[in-house]
Amino acid sequence: MGQGNSENENKKRNEEVAQKQTEALQEKATEKKVAVQNQFAGLTKRNEDYMFRLNRVLEERDFPAEKRTAAIQEMTTELLEKQRQGVIAAKYYGTVTERAQEIIAGPKKVYTPPAFWKIALDNGLMIFTLFCAMYAVLNQFSVKGGQTNNGILTLLVTSAFAGTGMAYFYRVTGQRRSGGKKMPFWRVILVSLAFMLLWVAIYTLIAQVPFLNQGLSVFAYAVLAVLAFGLRYLLKKKLDIPARPF
Repeated sequence: MGQGNSENENKKRNEEVAQKQTEALQEKATEKKVAVQNQFAGLTKRNEDYMFRLNRVLEERDFPAEKRTAAIQEMTTELLEKQRQGVIAAKYYGTVTERAQEIIAGPKKVYTPPAFWKIALDNGLMIFTLFCAMYAVLNQFSVKGGQTNNGILTLLVTSAFAGTGMAYFYRVTGQRRSGGKKMPFWRVILVSLAFMLLWVAIYTLIAQVPFLNQGLSVFAYAVLAVLAFGLRYLLKKKLDIPARPF
């Protein structure tokens, strides 16, 4: 009999403890809900619901509390101003899931095009590599076995000029794609033609200069091609030159 009373008392005590814990959790949830509602005070019902769900998603994904609070506060302040113009959070920020992902991922890095001289150098080395490789092949399979009359001076000058011209062309086309200051298409065509003619003229004139401009051997051209290719590869990494410059 005494044992039965003891079991009942323990059961009753456990029920009371469980009830108090439940009440405490409910009270905590209510306080949290009130705090969140106060945080979104002034928002329209739809915007308030959006922010409430966004806050919950960020919390479920274990996004740091300090960063979450800062992001939510910033958005709330912005919405308080924007909603006067009829802005709805779901249309302005996208879905709750999309916005949460953007906040977690952090702000997108603004792409800054590389300096003009970097692109000119990169393209100049590319042209130099291609010409050296081409001359090596031409000399190797030449029927007469002679050497092309294009030495170091011709290669350096024409490669530098071509690299600069290509960098300018990339910058102009990049501005057209990004919506910046656009050069008329007809002018782009004329400039490109003028560049090609000037390049051919410089190439022809420099090839006539005898000093430092004698044809090289197949081996020399091949070595220069490999060295220029390696240097371009290293500079791309070191100077952070992208494959698509502009």
